[in-house]
Amino acid sequence: MKVNLKKLVYQYRYLKLELDELKEQQVELTIEFESEFSDIIKDDGKIQMPETKDTKTKSVHTDESVKDIYKKTAKKLHPDKGGDEEEFKELNKRYKSNDLLGVIDLAVDNKIEIDYSEDDVKLMNISVESLKTNIEDYKNKIAYVWKYGTTLQRKQVLGTLSKHLGRTIDVEDLTDEQKIKIGIDLDIK
Repeated sequence: MKVNLKKLVYQYRYLKLELDELKEQQVELTIEFESEFSDIIKDDGKIQMPETKDTKTKSVHTDESVKDIYKKTAKKLHPDKGGDEEEFKELNKRYKSNDLLGVIDLAVDNKIEIDYSEDDVKLMNISVESLKTNIEDYKNKIAYVWKYGTTLQRKQVLGTLSKHLGRTIDVEDLTDEQKIKIGIDLDIK
């Protein structure tokens, strides 16, 4: 049973775009977070946000059809054959990280005939799941949760920040805006 390759490629592209957007947004969110908490962290210097590395798929043996897709695409994209150097580098990066759908995406863009097996479908699904995991990792970063999380999640961010700084963050340390974000009603005294 052949899967609808077009749907998988479009799902891959969508998730890849979302991940790239989150990566760009993370830089801004980190700066915003550090600025918002600058009074609290001033004595401790800059917060070292834990880096979340992109989740890589486990090295899975790729069968011959995957290698064939890679080789056909590489021949067409190779700079010595008139191909684009950046696209060729991207192809190699995707192949080395075992990103089957990424390789197929470039093959489809370059109108290369693709044959795949049921084992390849498993690898395609691994590519999709890997992207989903990376997206969730970015959405769980402290700056993202502070900006977009629920009141409870923001309280947890304060707990995490307290642990990182090695001291308790008192409510009095927070700005009115931060108090509102964690659900403290300023009208009640």
